[in-house]
Amino acid sequence: MALPIIAIVGRPNVGKSTLFNRIIKQRRAITEDIPGVTRDRIYGEAHWGIRRFRIIDTGGLDSASEESMKKSIASQVKVAIDEADAVLFIGDGRDGLMPEDRNIIEYLRKINKPFVVAANKLDSERADVKSVEFFEAGVEKVFAISATHDRGVSEVLDELMTLIPETEDEPLQRREDAPVRITFLGRPNAGKSSIINNILGSSRMLVDDVAGTTIDSVEVPFVYDGNEFVLVDTAGMRRKANIEKDLEKLAIGRAISALEKSDVVVIMIDSTLGVHDQDAKLVNLAVRRGKCLIVALNKWDLVKGTEREAAVMEELEMKMRFVPWAPVIETSAVTGRGVRQLFKEAVSIHKQWNTRVTTGMLNRFMEAAIAAKAPPFVGKRMLKFYYVTQVEVRPPVFIVHANRPKDIPESYRRYIINRLREEFGFRGAPIQVFFRSSHESKEKE
Repeated sequence: MALPIIAIVGRPNVGKSTLFNRIIKQRRAITEDIPGVTRDRIYGEAHWGIRRFRIIDTGGLDSASEESMKKSIASQVKVAIDEADAVLFIGDGRDGLMPEDRNIIEYLRKINKPFVVAANKLDSERADVKSVEFFEAGVEKVFAISATHDRGVSEVLDELMTLIPETEDEPLQRREDAPVRITFLGRPNAGKSSIINNILGSSRMLVDDVAGTTIDSVEVPFVYDGNEFVLVDTAGMRRKANIEKDLEKLAIGRAISALEKSDVVVIMIDSTLGVHDQDAKLVNLAVRRGKCLIVALNKWDLVKGTEREAAVMEELEMKMRFVPWAPVIETSAVTGRGVRQLFKEAVSIHKQWNTRVTTGMLNRFMEAAIAAKAPPFVGKRMLKFYYVTQVEVRPPVFIVHANRPKDIPESYRRYIINRLREEFGFRGAPIQVFFRSSHESKEKE
């Protein structure tokens, strides 16, 4: 049985993200004293006592605003409410009951969704008197809390546990069969959110023509062919010289953190703008952290058959020549081109990232490689290779034992690495090869 879901809703800047972080016990949602910082739905997993549940942080609802962005946020919040088994409404206790608060509470009552009302930012019993105003909305119980100081939060969680269904799921932990995490990285407005929406078949991500729409790294659970995945949307990553606002710097930090926890990284490139140095830096970032890699040329429907097509492919070959093993997929979120292929490729390369080759197979491979191309002489002595072992997966790491590892020419090192890929695949997965003797520390390739 799936975990029950709790959605946090309320006006902008009432402390929803602070409470979300408090409940999941990590700083996943961005918290800034700026209305409208949380724009997409942010999913987390938490537990209270022996109960496990999923929780959704949502963008602030402002019923007085007609701006397109805030309309999109409102639609995202309604989707979260529909998904949820129970709703936690948060108001600003210092402001008291506002007209927008009444409207949201009335909406929850109208759709007959179980909900709890909490007045936030009340740091003392003296301040609790402000929470009384929320009874005017016709609710029977109001919790005075401070998400920042963890005041009253346990009472709210106790109440929520009475509203959500019980499950028999295993304790919260990282399992070997944990969902595959696929993280989408790219420069602003490259189409990361649109591609994820296409994979999901619904507008789960907020999509807007304004660069920088996604601020938080947004995680969406997804089941495909009976297997569990988490799709992670991230903020657009620009060059350091172009990053000015503290909020954007924080968002970039979240994107890098999402990369660290990911299994597969999809680098989204806006093909109408060409392949830039920043795209290559993002690829290098993923490779250095040993992640599976896919390069997606998005908006290909606008480039295919034009003069730009050849230029883009030339730029790609030049700037991505250090990752010839990474699959390149032409995609379009508008037409759906390449989207299914992208997802299937992610599943395939994840399996190769986890591949372990037996020592026997590796030694037979080495014998064949040496027979096909003998090691060179260094001075008057011939290089000798003894055996190969694989010591890690995720990414695959190999140790090649030789008599004089420091003297192996770069060209022959490349030959061994290329033959490894030819023999065992590892498409889309970076591999690490170390050349060492039994008396020397490993030397990274």
